[in-house]
Amino acid sequence: MINVYLTTDAGELQVWKSGVDADVLEQIVPRAWIYLAEPTESEILSVSRATKIPESILRKALDEEESAHIDEEGDVTIVVADTPVFTADPDRPHISRYHTTPMSILFNKDFFVCACARKNFVVPAFLAKTMKNFSTGKHFKLTIQLLFKNASMFVTLLKQLDKESEAVQARLQEALKNSELFDLMNLGKSLVYLSTGLGADLNVLERLKNHESFRQFPDDVALIDDAIIENRQAIEMSSIHREILNGTLDTYASVISNNVNTVMKTLTVVTIVLTVPMLIASFFGMNYTLPFDVDHGFWIAFILSIALSIALGAFLANFSSRLNFHWGAGRPKKRFFRSPRKTPKK
Repeated sequence: MINVYLTTDAGELQVWKSGVDADVLEQIVPRAWIYLAEPTESEILSVSRATKIPESILRKALDEEESAHIDEEGDVTIVVADTPVFTADPDRPHISRYHTTPMSILFNKDFFVCACARKNFVVPAFLAKTMKNFSTGKHFKLTIQLLFKNASMFVTLLKQLDKESEAVQARLQEALKNSELFDLMNLGKSLVYLSTGLGADLNVLERLKNHESFRQFPDDVALIDDAIIENRQAIEMSSIHREILNGTLDTYASVISNNVNTVMKTLTVVTIVLTVPMLIASFFGMNYTLPFDVDHGFWIAFILSIALSIALGAFLANFSSRLNFHWGAGRPKKRFFRSPRKTPKK
């Protein structure tokens, strides 16, 4: 996909899109901004010929394994930053999954190219609400503005992930299910990817601030500082959300373990209670003379076993309910089979 953007002298933005405008390649003129996303081989060759940017540099910029950095090759300045992209999950469409992919900004004296192997959120969001003094001919300022918008997009997606996490936690409080736990795990993965990309982008912005070409105008330096602040805010947000999410997962793991212990305790009491009638029945199955060998011996043994089972069940239920641990000061510990010691007064 190739989109071409050009601001006129009056400040109006002109747009040409591939698939909509047949002459989109003819609009690649000096001072134009070319947005290259998920391009074909012919589109890469056409952009390389029109902008005089070597094909090898374009292909390297479209590599999804490219790390965030700043570089210069000849008259081409290269700025690579990590940008968030959406990944669809057919099994869990209600959960947003994000990872990062390189967004490469390439420009020379005449042309500005933004190349990305995947469609990202930054360019559409930037064009929906352009920043002050936006011009496709101001390459250094446009680079900083795109990086600032990229950091803002991280903040927006982190807020969305936090809302989805709260919704999953609300469903977990109603009914503890494995599907919700997997949803939290997927949200945690997205936070890891986003926080990793933010760390790499912060290094790029700090290097950009010390680059002589980007320090030509005071407004550009101030915008870089704003982008760094926005990026650091996003890093802090991702760190807080990750800690909260990890703590939530640990809490629900403890709840699951506690529920399992409660079920096992109940099953143990039931097993012990059922042992009494089974034991009495096994005695009467032996080839020995036993008591109650009368006409109503069966009913006597049956009633006796039921009475013993009820008594044992009541005792075990009462005893197991007292085995509770109380946290915090001011609550005395319960002692079984003996009264607490009294400390003598001095």
